[in-house]
Amino acid sequence: MATERREELIKQIKAAERAFIKAAQAVKGADLTWADCNLTMAQARTLFVLIDEGPSSIGRVAELQGISLPTASHLVDRLVQAGLLERTEDPDDRRRTLASASEAGAELAYRLRQRGEIFFQWLGQLDEDDLEALTQGLQAVARIATQQPALEVTASTK
Repeated sequence: MATERREELIKQIKAAERAFIKAAQAVKGADLTWADCNLTMAQARTLFVLIDEGPSSIGRVAELQGISLPTASHLVDRLVQAGLLERTEDPDDRRRTLASASEAGAELAYRLRQRGEIFFQWLGQLDEDDLEALTQGLQAVARIATQQPALEVTASTK
């Protein structure tokens, strides 16, 4: 009996997840998805680091992401080629260049973040009991996810 109840609850969670994704995709003004961007995760992370930090040296970009200087330089170069970042001369030291988001890069980051913002707006409409239940459930999932390696997706989990 307990197994049937667990299976039913998991089924309800899957249905709620699908409804959530569908609603998020329908949000007007948040029509851009990660798949539309043609950016690697490393490139997206670099763009967001520069959006959040402002103009930064390549060394600072590397430091903030915990990556090597050549890797940071390569990521910035690719984003400059894509028109999402710009390189400018450092006004304090003309030997250095600073990377910063271009207008197109800032617009892209803004549009990508809009989709996440709707989630927080929806959370703001939940009552305290629902927020506590959601918090407890998400913390339980996070605890399991961080205590064991990723599981292989099987037919029963799809």
